[in-house]
Amino acid sequence: MGRGFLVNFLIVGTQKGGTTALAHFLASHPQICMAPCKEAHFFDYDHYCSQDYQKFFPNYTDQVAIGEATPIYMYLPWIAPRLYVYNPDLKLIVLLRSPIARAFSQYQMERSRGWENLGFRRALRLEAGRLAWANLIDPWAKQERSAQRTHSYSDRGFYSKQLKNLLQYFPRQNLLVLRSEELKTNHAEVLAEVYRFLEVEQITPPPPANLLVGQYQGAIAPEDQAWLRQKYANELVDLEQLLGWNLDSWR
Repeated sequence: MGRGFLVNFLIVGTQKGGTTALAHFLASHPQICMAPCKEAHFFDYDHYCSQDYQKFFPNYTDQVAIGEATPIYMYLPWIAPRLYVYNPDLKLIVLLRSPIARAFSQYQMERSRGWENLGFRRALRLEAGRLAWANLIDPWAKQERSAQRTHSYSDRGFYSKQLKNLLQYFPRQNLLVLRSEELKTNHAEVLAEVYRFLEVEQITPPPPANLLVGQYQGAIAPEDQAWLRQKYANELVDLEQLLGWNLDSWR
């Protein structure tokens, strides 16, 4: 690393959980260097070993905290050991959103991109098969449109296994887990907590901005909501035990 710095924090998830908004807010802090490129995807492609990670931080000028936001880092299980090898002292920020709302938001995003042509209900029912096939033919998710990246609507909502995977490599004090809803409803308090976690000065936070979710049309059908609620019933219990949260609002 020619310029002599290591990235020391990452926003690692979850997709459609407010990571873009948080990165935007943190970029305004004078002691934080956020990569101008949202979602560098440095650690989730095989060429990461030969690339210069520092090139994603042309705005680095000796800031205390240096980071970027790529939400898939939390989801793909083989990324955590890569993060540890790069910097075992990394601080990881996780934003969690209701898995039902998150799944539908990801689906709407892929529809808007033209990468999904199935209805939501059919996409959910076929998801397991799509992921199994993708894991067979492209286990490292090298392709941009692999199912692990584009069609993992409900699977990404099993947060507890993703957090436990991170905790195999990083101590609990290196993880800050937040609810994405609170970034909107308790904006200043959440940013103050992030500033403490990153050990930077407490400043007046930037004003809230409408960056938390994509602007999509339509609503999830009650039948699909009920199906997902049942699917996540045990997961929410596990997550409550892991984090000490009350997740009744997600039920």
